[in-house]
Amino acid sequence: MKPPPEAASGQRAPNRKTSVVTGAATLFASSIFSQILGLATLIVTARLLTPTDFGVIAYFVIAVALLEIIQRAVSMTLIRQPDITEAHLNTVFTMQVLLGLGAAGLIWLSTPLMPMLGLPELTELIPALCIISVLISLKSPRFPLLERDLRFAFVAGEEAISRFVYTVFAILLAWIWRDFWAVVVANFLTQVARVIWTYSTAPMWPRLTLSRWRDCLNISSWSLGAQITQFLTTNTPQLIIGATLGLADAGTFRIGFRLVSLFTNQAIAPLERVIYPALAHISRTDGTTQKAFEQTNAILLGIIIPVSVGMALVANHMIIVVIGWQWLAAAQVIWVLAPLKAIETLQANVRSASYVKGDTKRLCIRNSILLVVTIVLMLIGSSFGYFGAILGTGLSSVFAIFLTLIMARDFGTGGFFGPILVAWRSIVSTLVMVAVVLLVGGALGNHDQVGWAFNSPDDLPLLRIRFLAKVLAGVIAYVGTHLFLWHLSKRPEGFESAALSLAGGVCRHVFTRGPRGESS
Repeated sequence: MKPPPEAASGQRAPNRKTSVVTGAATLFASSIFSQILGLATLIVTARLLTPTDFGVIAYFVIAVALLEIIQRAVSMTLIRQPDITEAHLNTVFTMQVLLGLGAAGLIWLSTPLMPMLGLPELTELIPALCIISVLISLKSPRFPLLERDLRFAFVAGEEAISRFVYTVFAILLAWIWRDFWAVVVANFLTQVARVIWTYSTAPMWPRLTLSRWRDCLNISSWSLGAQITQFLTTNTPQLIIGATLGLADAGTFRIGFRLVSLFTNQAIAPLERVIYPALAHISRTDGTTQKAFEQTNAILLGIIIPVSVGMALVANHMIIVVIGWQWLAAAQVIWVLAPLKAIETLQANVRSASYVKGDTKRLCIRNSILLVVTIVLMLIGSSFGYFGAILGTGLSSVFAIFLTLIMARDFGTGGFFGPILVAWRSIVSTLVMVAVVLLVGGALGNHDQVGWAFNSPDDLPLLRIRFLAKVLAGVIAYVGTHLFLWHLSKRPEGFESAALSLAGGVCRHVFTRGPRGESS
């Protein structure tokens, strides 16, 4: 058996800042690649499948993602453990398998509930979900140790390969079958690819044992609860819309929510894979994470706010140009949720800091409160129809931001709004961007001729030109204003310097090689 990755890497202590920057650069590049493939998948499948298909897909994808979160909550215990032994690895593997089998059993027992909930179409998915539940549990427990040692190239490889497999098969099978089974089979093949990748990069022969269950359970129990409640809060709107308004409305909502997620939650996910191990490393070596927490807030908001707000500004055009005007109702989701979900990404940083501090119990309680509030708001909102449900989702996002800011006070400085105001240059630059885009839209006659774009496909080329003009104007306005404010502030360390370091890390990773053939 090969020595654990942490032992091998211990021969030469890595430079933490270099490892984090390079890891962020690698995962960010992988994220861009994944988002491009994800967008391509969405574009093609949206033109081949119906809103009802997407409603079924919404429930399936939510179930699979929940299974993945449960498994990752167990493996994350290895990142925070001070000392890792083979017994810990085997215990984690055993817990993964038990959870996978238990979840499969619960899914199978839920079969009679589907018709009772008015969703008989979902009974067809039960066998596939049971198989996928077991498959997810078989991933190598040694793989998280690569993250623990800040070796993120392997994580980026997993994300890129799995996304590539999913995109190829989802598009191919959707073209052939023209129904939701294309996504189901593509997801199964993606999980197979993930298992193969984890064992090829972190090989081991696991055995079943629970000898270290106390070490793992003490950390993972509240962590698991926090992640499950957070996940359910995020996906409750889709579940309630499908149950109360029908699968077609749930499918339309999913299209809009998926576009928002591509540029908020999905874009942040790879960076969060860097944040938690990095903060854990800083905590073990320096004993404090306050400065890193504040800088990470600035980076997250600097990336996400302009993208999400810009997306809301051109939502109509983007829907029509990208996936077709038949999905125009999804633009309402983007208008309401994109700016709110941008600020809500702060909770990714709060989650990571809570895991490092070991304060997962409070995080679980916070998420449980948010889940209850979200359910109430969604039930009230959906009683007023589709747009009412969207407003209910928006109000739950506002409440989530409020709770996040309360918890953030324990990890940084600057008062209640400190985590947001730390990115003041990004906020001002975004406001300038909004003004410029609205000005360009007015100059192009957008408000006078908005109707033609939605009713006549013959005018689509002109719409593409206007869409591109707004996007370019927004990018130039945001970047230019940001650099100008940074210069006036005498170039302090923050989002801008981190962006330059990230760009430098990408260049070094692509164009240079380390002494052992590894990217430096």
